[in-house]
Amino acid sequence: MTAWIFPGQGSQKRGMASAIEACSELFEEARRTLQVNLEPLCTTDSDPTWAPDTLQPALYATEVGLVRKLDDEGAQPSVVAGHSLGEFPALVAAGALNAADGLKLVAARGKAMAAAGRRNPGGMAAVIGLDPDTISEICREIDGVWISNLNSPKQTVISGEDRSLVQAAEACRKAGAAKVIRLQVPLAAHCPLMQPAAYEFAEALEQVSLHAPRVPVYCGADGRAHDNPSEIGRLLTKAITAPVLFTDTIRAITSDGEESFVEVGPGKVLRGLARQIKSGLTLTGVADDAAAAEFAQSEASASGGNPTNKQSRRTTIHTTEPAMGVSR
Repeated sequence: MTAWIFPGQGSQKRGMASAIEACSELFEEARRTLQVNLEPLCTTDSDPTWAPDTLQPALYATEVGLVRKLDDEGAQPSVVAGHSLGEFPALVAAGALNAADGLKLVAARGKAMAAAGRRNPGGMAAVIGLDPDTISEICREIDGVWISNLNSPKQTVISGEDRSLVQAAEACRKAGAAKVIRLQVPLAAHCPLMQPAAYEFAEALEQVSLHAPRVPVYCGADGRAHDNPSEIGRLLTKAITAPVLFTDTIRAITSDGEESFVEVGPGKVLRGLARQIKSGLTLTGVADDAAAAEFAQSEASASGGNPTNKQSRRTTIHTTEPAMGVSR
């Protein structure tokens, strides 16, 4: 079996759901419950720089559509993890979150983050080729800027107020960064400027139920495996203002015995980062129904004809209390 990893914002592309049949049910759910038509955004005339309140449910619907196809084909993950927004389809894949509830959650999350971005304007920048410790020191010396994504040893993302972000970017260049790229996002995600969004998301989370996952869930806010629904919910809320620890997540998964990964969703971003984190990994991608069917068949062949023949793992699960549902 294989670890399933799910990308977040930055992996979207035009027509990303055009070859995923199961997305049609999620599009209908979005029309009925959110009064938004995601289908044209995901299948035809989508703009890759959508606002967060549109992008997040669109990307979620695309990835959950792939999860449903993989499930129909008999494929199951050994563990799951997601990068930022990708944590929500990961939870669906693990059986910890109902797909319809997840759609409501990501819509609420996107709207809350967009509102927080208007209230506390800022942006994000990717720093390439500079040691994360050096970047952390730069951020400590400049008010209003923080590390928001530890994506790989070679790529760190910083978030903050515009003026502070410019100062930090220049300091990173002077410190030896190969590149500093301002990202085309309209807000400063995964930093304290998103605190209003965290409060709103926590309220939305109270309206749904999380369940004990069937497989370990590695949370981006701490890079560890969890099976406690309450703790997973707490970390989903924390992640809005805390950095994404993708490097730690991949290292934890491999340390726990898994070195085969499939990126479920559009693009190749997570595979590229994983290669920078650890060499020798087996990495593949599933972005449409045909790729999902092919992947499921390869999994079945590798397990002697039974794609759900789970091998033993030594996953370290971090819990704070017995697993329990999160109340509505």
